[in-house]
Amino acid sequence: MTKRHWLRATLAPALTFSIGVATGALVVSGEVDPTDTETVPVAVEGSGTPTPASDSTTAVDSALKVTADGASLASDGDPDAAEPEQTLIAPEAQQAFLARLDELSQGWGRMQADLVALQQRVVSLERRPAPIADDVSTNERTDAARPRTPQEQRNALVRVGVPAGTADEILWRRSQVELDRLELRDQALREGWLGTDRYREELRALNAERVSLRDELDVEAYDRYLYETGETNRVSVDSVIAGSAGDQSGLMPGDIIERYGDELVLDFNDLRSATSAGERGELVPVQVRRGGQVVEVWMPRGPIGIRLDAARVDPNS
Repeated sequence: MTKRHWLRATLAPALTFSIGVATGALVVSGEVDPTDTETVPVAVEGSGTPTPASDSTTAVDSALKVTADGASLASDGDPDAAEPEQTLIAPEAQQAFLARLDELSQGWGRMQADLVALQQRVVSLERRPAPIADDVSTNERTDAARPRTPQEQRNALVRVGVPAGTADEILWRRSQVELDRLELRDQALREGWLGTDRYREELRALNAERVSLRDELDVEAYDRYLYETGETNRVSVDSVIAGSAGDQSGLMPGDIIERYGDELVLDFNDLRSATSAGERGELVPVQVRRGGQVVEVWMPRGPIGIRLDAARVDPNS
């Protein structure tokens, strides 16, 4: 269910219920004290049609017609045989009812105003255009699919310039480490030492042998491999903190940070390491991609003061 349909499905029952409550309150809100000694007589004709007995009696008096004991009169079930009697209503009860009626009327007006506002909100949401993904956002992965088989991984490495024999060797060593980790866990689980110091120590030893493609490839080849396999390979500026080094240097939301100094920035860790290296405060050139163009800004080395997002960019563009 879309957000728009959800709003309609949720608001309609809620408003219907609220209207019902307000209507019910109008019916039962009057309180009458039949034992009050100060009363105003109201004459009732034998035909059942009430007529005012004095100038101060209103249509409300007819609506609140009661007998002294609070029960309606009847004679052997024949309404024509019933002897018309006077209805006694206290003036205080009339005033209380009218005040309550006025209060509920005001509440009804507010409810109608809220209903109009909600209807306008629904129309506004229905007319809002759907968000369009940025050309370099993480949502756009149609150009390449992640390799899921050894053959697909091998082909991706070959496409970025890795010799076929080297690609086979890298993938073989990576798969052996993963299989060794599975075997270690299975053995520890069967023998009852999973989660112990022994297990953690042996697992750390296996992780030390883990093959990282970034370590196996040069940074440019690894950059192309990330793009070919649908992974993110850049960081983008989501927002800029006012008064920060990024703000003062002219960084803008949507900028793609490609290089910090001489370092190619592929992920958050790359940028964090680059800003922490070197001498704090020294001016560093930062290469960013903005609107299809590459621009260079200068800023002091250290915290930039920006919020980041991951991005995917064709290294050859």
